[in-house]
Amino acid sequence: MGKDAVAPCPPSTPDEAEAKPMASKRQLIEVDETTATRLRERADAQGISVAEVVAGLTALAESPVEISPEDLAELDRQWAAIQSGEEGVVPHDQVARWLETWGTPDYKPFPVK
Repeated sequence: MGKDAVAPCPPSTPDEAEAKPMASKRQLIEVDETTATRLRERADAQGISVAEVVAGLTALAESPVEISPEDLAELDRQWAAIQSGEEGVVPHDQVARWLETWGTPDYKPFPVK
């Protein structure tokens, strides 16, 4: 495959995909090699086709994310506390080192400060 790969385009709506899974008119879309590889890897990991992965991602992208005003206000409060230094932030490398101990004899609960 050259610099661009081609993947089938799924039906335009989730309802269409459920009613006629890939039985409708097929179209081709072009994607770069990296995207094609990632789509194939995701499809293989889930045991489904690339077209089904794309259809699922499309349906997910079209789904509205609902968050209550209270939850949004709490997220804003937490983010402001982190930015101001009020709430402690653990550096990424410290968390990564701790995660590497999971499933090993060196594992210990995360040190809470």
